[in-house]
Formats: sequence, C-alpha cells, structure tokens
Amino acid sequence: MRPFMYMFTQKIACVALFCYFREIRLHGIEKVPSNKAVMFLANHQNALLDPLVIAAFTPFRSYFLTRADIFVNPLVKQIFNFLRMLPVYRIRDGRDTLAKNEVIFDECTQLLQAGKTIFIFPEANHNIMRRVRPLSKGFTRIIFTALEKDPDLEVLLVPVGINYEQADGFPDRVAFYFDEPISSRDNYNPSELAASVSGLKELVSNGLKRSTTHIEDLTEYERIHNFLVGKGVDFQNPEESNTLIKEFLRNPVEQDRPKQSVYELLLTAIFLTINAPIVFFWRWVLKPKIQEVEFISTFRFCYVSVVQPLLYLTLWILLNSYFGAFPATLVVLLHFAFNLFFVKLSKAKL
Repeated sequence: MRPFMYMFTQKIACVALFCYFREIRLHGIEKVPSNKAVMFLANHQNALLDPLVIAAFTPFRSYFLTRADIFVNPLVKQIFNFLRMLPVYRIRDGRDTLAKNEVIFDECTQLLQAGKTIFIFPEANHNIMRRVRPLSKGFTRIIFTALEKDPDLEVLLVPVGINYEQADGFPDRVAFYFDEPISSRDNYNPSELAASVSGLKELVSNGLKRSTTHIEDLTEYERIHNFLVGKGVDFQNPEESNTLIKEFLRNPVEQDRPKQSVYELLLTAIFLTINAPIVFFWRWVLKPKIQEVEFISTFRFCYVSVVQPLLYLTLWILLNSYFGAFPATLVVLLHFAFNLFFVKLSKAKL
C-alpha cells in the first residue's frame, strides 16, 4: 500500500509541478547506473522545491537528508517520513542533538549497502545566490563509515547542479545537470582520512561548479549577476553562464537589464486580473510572512496547488447553478488554458 501511495503522490506532484514551472529539464541522467548504490550531491537554492522536483521527475526513489528543524511539527514529520526524508542535526539545533546523527548515518549505511540512492545537499544550508558554497564533510562521514563497515561496497557520488532561471520568481524554469559519477572507494584511504575527506570534497565541489552557475567573487557578485541577466543568459545552461562570467572578469562592462515587451506586459495584466483573488491574498497576506527568500517558491507552489483547484471547483459550482454545466465547464477550461499558456509559452515574469 505504501509504494502505491508514494507513486500516486509522485504523479500528482508531477502534474502540479508541470503546471507551475515553465520548463523542467534533466541532463546527464543516463550517466547514473541503475544497479549500484548512489549518493547524489546537489547545490541548494530553493528550499523544499529542490528535492520535490527530483523526487517527482527522476526514476530514482531516493532518500533525502534534510535539516532537522523542519521536522518539529508531528504532522509535518509524518509527511516527510512518507516522502523518504531523513533529519540531519546541525550545531545550531543544539550540541546535544548531534549524537542523533549517528543513528541517521547508520541508517544511510544500511540503505547504501542495500543498493539504494541517497540525496544530500552538502552545502548544509540553502541560499538563493548563484554560487557553490563550501561543502560540509557530513557526506564523507556517511560514505567512509559505510566503507569501513563494508570495504567491498562501491558507492558512486554524483554531483547534481540545480539551475533555476529565477529561484524566487514565477513562472520559473529549472534544469538539473548530473555530472560524472565519482568512485568513493578510489578516493578512500583509511590511513590518510583527513586527506581523503578534503580530496573528496574538492572533487564534488568541482563537479558542482561545472554543473551550475558559479559566481566565485562575492565582492563583484551583483555586477556579474546583472551582467548575466543583461546578456539574456540561459541560466539553465551552466556552461554558457560560466563562460560569460569569465568574459566579464576579462572585460568588466556594465549591462542593462532587458525590459519586458508591451505584449508581455499585456499578458501579465490579464493574468493578474483573472487571478486577482489568489494573487492578492498571496502578495499582501502570505508572502510578507515568509522570512527566508529561499522559501518563497516553495510556499507559492504549495499555496497555488491547493487554492487553484478549490477556486475552479467553486467557480464551476456557481456558474453551473446559474448557467448550466456546459458554460461552467467552458469558462473553467478557458481560464485554466490561459493560465497554462501564460506559464508555458509567454516570457512574462511576475
């Protein structure tokens, strides 16, 4: 029953994410073998949307290591457990909680020994900036603990670059780039553990920097980012964006941001008008309460996924009571069709 419910939930999430995102792309997924234990290691920009898209659109039934502080609510904890999320405790959660990680790491070892896949965000936090941050050594502890218990175990590490067009914007596009798998056993030397840890972290970090837009210089971050936006760079193509970053470093010129066309402004005005109740409540009631920008898209997605179907149901019932089933169905379908057109085919941004 549980696998069926998981698959059913996955299909619903696929439909909802398809309607929410302008485009979702996966690159290099064929590099990941299906018959070996794999640990995916990704950059982390967009809170819960990062693992949700991966869980919905990839064939890997992965387990996700997630910050423990979001497991506080009992109901949320049950939902996350169902979605195969495991809590990881950090020093900010209290020094006494770190001991609980041993249980989680042991569980990860058992999963890897069983040939399962685990998804980790090794930066240990999320940040909307387009750069790969220093990696925590937590993932190396899991890998090396597993190898210590089972020297014959081979776990492949796959860096995954997550590339959003505008992580807090709507509609958005996202592309996942799966880099070349890294052998954990080839990079593990129990007699030189510190060197093994630093070496493996560097390999994964380099893989992530190839697979996502990486702005190294924080002092020039805003200028470089504005330059990329002004150039109209495709942030779903990290090779293109990283090449343009090098171009800016060689010749640092300012670039104006592109303006939306009259056509795009008109589409936006229509979209905002026909979705006014939902947009108003989001912009003026819910969004101001979100304290971290990285959670904006997550909350927006959850809000729209629940409220939009309810709006259509209410609209259909009201129109059906006055005009009949056919006009009511036609209006709802036309409304949905325009919204889908706005998300998928226009270039307008909110």
